[in-house]
Amino acid sequence: MIDVAVHGAEGRMGRLVTALVEEAEDCRLAGLVGEPGRHAEAGACHPRLPLVGQQDLAAALPPGCVIVDFSLAPALDGLLAGAAALGAPLVIGTTGYDDAQRARLAAFAADHAVVHAANFSVGVPALQMLLQLLARTLPAGFDAEQTETHHVTKLDRPSGTARTLAAAWRRIRGGGEPPTHSLRVGGVVGEHTWTFADAEETLVLTHRAHSRRAFLRGVLPSVRFVARARPGLYDLGDVLRGPGRD
Repeated sequence: MIDVAVHGAEGRMGRLVTALVEEAEDCRLAGLVGEPGRHAEAGACHPRLPLVGQQDLAAALPPGCVIVDFSLAPALDGLLAGAAALGAPLVIGTTGYDDAQRARLAAFAADHAVVHAANFSVGVPALQMLLQLLARTLPAGFDAEQTETHHVTKLDRPSGTARTLAAAWRRIRGGGEPPTHSLRVGGVVGEHTWTFADAEETLVLTHRAHSRRAFLRGVLPSVRFVARARPGLYDLGDVLRGPGRD
């Protein structure tokens, strides 16, 4: 049985992760963590577990548990400090980190297993692999642009997924950043469309999420992965390809 704690438990994705973990036969929900200073007794947020503030993370969670994080970028330092004290591997779905934060996460991953993904759907890694294939095979005359569409309450633009996809294309193709257009309309869950064209042809690739649960399909596989993996910084592609064991 894998002990799992949810960091960012009060958020929309955190609540979905909590329900997902409780449905899993091989996982035990071991803790719920909110913002620093937050606290709620058992029964307020969850029938069995209290909500603890991030400052109490290390004292409240079992050593070695897997921590699943869907919070905000400024929470990273507190998360890493608590996880280091527990010897806890991490599954992180938070985006928006700056270069210094990414460096601190990489340093933590030198001693702990970490899966960090901008999107835990199964379709997005497949889209990324197709982008990399097209980057290698389309003639130089093809232009590429990306349009990403999300609900009106999404704060970051472009989305973390859009930035990850653009970086994957650029690593293979070279050149500058492909243009990305961001739309924030209605209640759209998430859509990423790439258009490739030259003077003769147009090719379009789209990933569309029908519900927020689509963004969670890789969470439990990632939990199982980091529970057994050697230290390192992994992405969802690594999880889908197989475990990084000793």
